Amino acid sequence: MSQNIFELIVQIERDAESNKLELPSLPEIIILIQEAVDNPDMGISEVARIIQLDPTLAARLLTIANSPLYGAKLNLFDVRQAIQLLGLAVAKDVVTTLVIHNIFNVSSMRLHTRIRNLWQHSCRVAAISQVMATVTPGLQPDRAMLAGLLHDIGVLPILVYADRFYGDENEAAKLDEVIEQLRGSLGQRILQQWQLGDDICVVPIEIDDWDRDHDGAATYSDIVQVAHVHSQFGLNDRQGTPPLSRMPAFNKLSLAKMGPHAGIELIEQAREEINVTIRLLNG
Repeated sequence: MSQNIFELIVQIERDAESNKLELPSLPEIIILIQEAVDNPDMGISEVARIIQLDPTLAARLLTIANSPLYGAKLNLFDVRQAIQLLGLAVAKDVVTTLVIHNIFNVSSMRLHTRIRNLWQHSCRVAAISQVMATVTPGLQPDRAMLAGLLHDIGVLPILVYADRFYGDENEAAKLDEVIEQLRGSLGQRILQQWQLGDDICVVPIEIDDWDRDHDGAATYSDIVQVAHVHSQFGLNDRQGTPPLSRMPAFNKLSLAKMGPHAGIELIEQAREEINVTIRLLNG
């Protein structure tokens, strides 16, 4: 590791510890919904009112509620009915997922392509995670989708920091090493700050540990890790991902009992649903 890269890593860690590092904030509408969900004097009607302040968001929520994933028997046209079908907790996770793209809108032209690629990758991992959770007992598709979307959120403040303080293009080319070192810990810090729950907060820190094993049932980290590998299929750069059969995370999933190609078959069967989810995430 070059001295410049080492110094950048140390500086980012120091600024993060002292709260000087600019971390992305949870969108205001999610804060309002969280407060409404946690307030016993409020409920579905108040959450629906908040969501309806953004007609586009309301329409996207209805699209998800009417999808085969949630089994609506009638075509829902009312946000309140959609929330009743989903439940408050699920609706909160779904709406959080739908507005996260706002965080990835940055003004720097130099960062545009890199952040766009980061976002598109996160969307694909989220959509695949959602589908895989439908066949994984104990895991909710909406939380799997949210976990997949946020698994690389720690990359964002690193890119913004480097763009602000390290303008030289040669230094920018070395950012991958910094990202490799810090994205997990920063991602966990951001999600803890957002109070999204321990089951999701650990995902960024666990995603790159291919040998990670644990007792008990599959977790969201397992789902996202396997979805990440599937998202790399067909690409020239597989980013060092191992074969599925060697991954403890894959062997935790019900899919493992059907063989290493079961995930590919599931994704192929759900291709239309995955594409719809990606379009919804993109706003």
